[in-house]
Amino acid sequence: MAMLTSARKAAIAFGCGVLLMFPAFTAVASDQLLEDFQYYDLPTTVSQNVAHALMEENAAIVIDVRSPEEYAEGHIAGAYNFPVETIAKHAADFQVVKDTNTPVLVYCRTGIRAASAVSALMDMDIKHLMNMGGVSSWEYGLTTEVPTTPFADAVKAVKPYKAQ
Repeated sequence: MAMLTSARKAAIAFGCGVLLMFPAFTAVASDQLLEDFQYYDLPTTVSQNVAHALMEENAAIVIDVRSPEEYAEGHIAGAYNFPVETIAKHAADFQVVKDTNTPVLVYCRTGIRAASAVSALMDMDIKHLMNMGGVSSWEYGLTTEVPTTPFADAVKAVKPYKAQ
């Protein structure tokens, strides 16, 4: 059996450290990521990997609560823009979310405004709210294309994830 040199040991340790520090490097299918996932009536925080898996399954509506200018510069594909300071003014728009009990992923630039928006949506008795943090660390790419499907129709098209 060959002996490991100090340099090889260091390289192996470094490689293992990188894998632990950056788990997104490990490819995992959406259904595996969501294996133990469940929705909660109270707001929760979800990792961006789980949020992305939910989006791939069309299992939540995605809300960007940044300013229209920030949204126009680039946003997550399929996200609808409701700036945090206007959430209460859009109560009528969010009624369909409440009526259909649709899961909601909320994000901003860093996660702080998303937390405020989640609180405002909670005041409207909306359940299954998930703060997915900030787009500044989003690893799955951004777009400038605005969704063409009306918000209410997109909400109705969501199929909440159910583990098999």
